[in-house]
Amino acid sequence: MNTLQLFNAVEQSVIDCCIADYTARLTYDTLTMCKTDPGDSLAPLTTLIEKAFNKKLEYRSGNFYKHTKPYLPHTDFKTYQDNTINVVIPLWHNSINVPHLVIFDQVWEQDSVTWCMDYPVQYFSTNIGVKGRPSEYPVKHLTDSPIDNKLYQDHLSHYSKFSLDKLSGIAHSFEVGSLIMFDNRRIHCTSNFLGEKLGISLRFKEL
Repeated sequence: MNTLQLFNAVEQSVIDCCIADYTARLTYDTLTMCKTDPGDSLAPLTTLIEKAFNKKLEYRSGNFYKHTKPYLPHTDFKTYQDNTINVVIPLWHNSINVPHLVIFDQVWEQDSVTWCMDYPVQYFSTNIGVKGRPSEYPVKHLTDSPIDNKLYQDHLSHYSKFSLDKLSGIAHSFEVGSLIMFDNRRIHCTSNFLGEKLGISLRFKEL
């Protein structure tokens, strides 16, 4: 599945309802990325996504997320959930530079992991933190080259270039109201940004 971003796909009134739903929660998971389930936002968003992409979908997993620290390269696929489609909806940000979601061409077909690269291996509640970089694992579609210099300089220079060796991909702008759809087995991460952002990630099985 190719990555696809539809701009101006979600009306501001729907965005406002999602933000209100998120802020009304009493508790959130994890300190670095305040997560919570989709709640009342799920049904209207699923209907909107099915119409926008002309697909019949079955919800499998998902969450709101709010954070200031870029998230490491990872995947969100779970075999038992068969949640092969990921749709990210940017809801809000106050970043000085526009954040981006970097979706790589490379695919990890096993259950979700987070590559900790040059950092100490971290514990994550849903993804398994692993040592090293993606190119050291049996990832599909690795290139024979270093990561594209422009992609790296524009969006990923907070990591060492060597840690992203043999990866290629596209940076999608975190534009509020857009829909970003991609194969949930594709490695993805957050660009370097200065501020805070809120989004929702919904993962589906295509029927």
